[in-house]
Amino acid sequence: MVNKNTEYYKQFEEAIIQSDIIKVFALLLTIWVQEWASDIHIEPYSTFCRIRLRVDWLLEEMLQYPINIHESIIAKFKIESWQMRSDEKRTPQDARVSTSTLDGKEIDLRANTLPTVHGEKLVMRIVDKSKKAPPLKDLWIEGSNHDILFRNLTLPNGIILTTGPTGSGKSTTLYSALDYLNEEDVNITTYEDPVENKMDWLNQSQVRADIGYTFAQWLRAALRQDPDIIMVWEIRDWETLDTAMEAAMTWHVVFSTIHTNSASETITRIFNMGAKPYMLAGTFNLVIAQRLGRKVCDTCRVEHNIKEEDSEIYHNMLEALSTMGPEALKKEIVSRSISKENWQKFSKEGIVYKGSGKIDGKQCPDCGWNGSKWRVWLYEMMEYDDYFKEMVLIWKSALELENYALDKGMVNLERDAIFKAIAGKVTTKEIYRLTKHKAYNMGKKKN
Repeated sequence: MVNKNTEYYKQFEEAIIQSDIIKVFALLLTIWVQEWASDIHIEPYSTFCRIRLRVDWLLEEMLQYPINIHESIIAKFKIESWQMRSDEKRTPQDARVSTSTLDGKEIDLRANTLPTVHGEKLVMRIVDKSKKAPPLKDLWIEGSNHDILFRNLTLPNGIILTTGPTGSGKSTTLYSALDYLNEEDVNITTYEDPVENKMDWLNQSQVRADIGYTFAQWLRAALRQDPDIIMVWEIRDWETLDTAMEAAMTWHVVFSTIHTNSASETITRIFNMGAKPYMLAGTFNLVIAQRLGRKVCDTCRVEHNIKEEDSEIYHNMLEALSTMGPEALKKEIVSRSISKENWQKFSKEGIVYKGSGKIDGKQCPDCGWNGSKWRVWLYEMMEYDDYFKEMVLIWKSALELENYALDKGMVNLERDAIFKAIAGKVTTKEIYRLTKHKAYNMGKKKN
């Protein structure tokens, strides 16, 4: 929930009333960064316009304003961008802008306008240059996921991919992993679009398609720079995938991202790009799927009986954990420091947690009626062990490979979210907003 009690927000409302477009934009960007939002939507309708922020994946309305000032707001951004034509309203336009907020934070904006029946809609994605990559230990990588990740980070060559939707924290995970590996005796070279986080002791290179600085040109140069680790911002085509695999085969560690819904679906995507099974088996070490969810507010957290309120969700949670096997389940509970009391409350009574948004009937001072404060990373780690690679070589399907990994005890996104719900970090509603359960997602009851 957007905090409307700040001084900047009050100034923003006043600027809207006075139609002070210069102040509107400056204050909007500042509020945007303070709310840790990823995107902003400025939308015209028949009788009014509105501004929405995407915070932790959910769009929240920030404010509605009169339609008569909408064109001025859009035109102001077009002029500031130096990349859009202010007189062109019939076709979409793109821009990238570097600017700063009123409190001195440098940010990059990636913006797009779209003609609609009521006027132009403007959507902007933010890259906050002032943010630093958090340590890996702060990314909620727990239990067996923690062991798998750090085991693979020590390997001398191979590919590690992160996958997930836009805004799921993939770049944060990559930067944190590179920061962990960033030692004096390691040479790390990256190719990014854009460079979101400037880090000392990394050789970061910015994509410049406008002058012909392509991935192939960068890779040829990068491999002559004696790298130990290469980071390619995204694998989106065969050329990038092929050269990333070649680098992994020639004793390099390669990090990258890819857009798929789960770790297992990455296999299908890689095959569809043209890779052969032997190439996948010979180069891939780990695929990390992730989501970014809202964290239960610690200040107003209360017990919540999911067994009574939604028995279907409770049944799904128990089923997802029971298929792990008793030994794997016990090991996961212990390694995540889930107390015996919390586990028994959940398994016997169906007790989990949620944020009430209030303390003694009054607004919670930390989350402001929202019930959530900050965010939690959810992970699944699909490790390419020897038997897994043998299955890849004989063209086993992505579903068969996923079932093998789950039977072996892989903590997928659903299981990771359930453990975090038992520990009081996310709500059950958040579990099935961000992950899926085979029975739950077959058209039955929706939360």
